[in-house]
Amino acid sequence: FLSSLHRRPMEIGSKKPVGRFRQVVEVPSLKRRDPRFDGLSGKLHTDLFEKSYAFLKDYQADEMRGLREQIKKERDEDKKDKLQKQLSRMVDRQATEAAQQRKRDIKREHKRKEKELVAKGKNPFFLKRSDQKKLELIEKFQHFKDNPKALSRAMEKRRKRNAAKEKTKILGVKRRRTDE
Repeated sequence: FLSSLHRRPMEIGSKKPVGRFRQVVEVPSLKRRDPRFDGLSGKLHTDLFEKSYAFLKDYQADEMRGLREQIKKERDEDKKDKLQKQLSRMVDRQATEAAQQRKRDIKREHKRKEKELVAKGKNPFFLKRSDQKKLELIEKFQHFKDNPKALSRAMEKRRKRNAAKEKTKILGVKRRRTDE
C-alpha cells in the first residue's frame, strides 16, 4: 500500500540559483512545418508526381551518359573509381525505381480488375502481401523470359542469398547453444 505522499510534487530548495536571463514577454516563434507530415500540404499523388517530374529521368540518362564518357577518358584511377561508384549508384537507383514501378503497376492492375468485378456484383477481394509478392515474382520472371542471361544471373544471386540465410540460421543456432 502506497502512502498518499508519493503523488505530491517534488520539493525544491529555495537556495537554487535563478537563471540570469528570463523571458518576460512571450515572443511567438516561427513554427517550421515538414510538408511530409503536415496535413496542410495535402496528400502525395505518386502518379501525378511521376508525370510532373518525368523530365528528370531524361536528365539522369544524360548525366549517366556523360559519366560513362568521363570514365572512358579518365586517366587517374582514384577519380575513375569515384566516377564508377557514382555511376553504379545511379544505375542501382534506376533499377529500384523500375522495380517499384512494376510493383505499383501490378497493384494498379489488380485494383482495376477488382473494380470491374465489383461493378458486376462480386464481393471485393483484397490481395494479401504474400499473394502480392507471388504476383511480383511472376512478373519478374516474365520479364526475364526475353533475356536468359539475366535470368541465370538472378537465379545465381538468389541461390547465394538463400545459402547465406541458411548458413546464418545454422550458425545462429550453434551460437545460442554455446552461449547457454
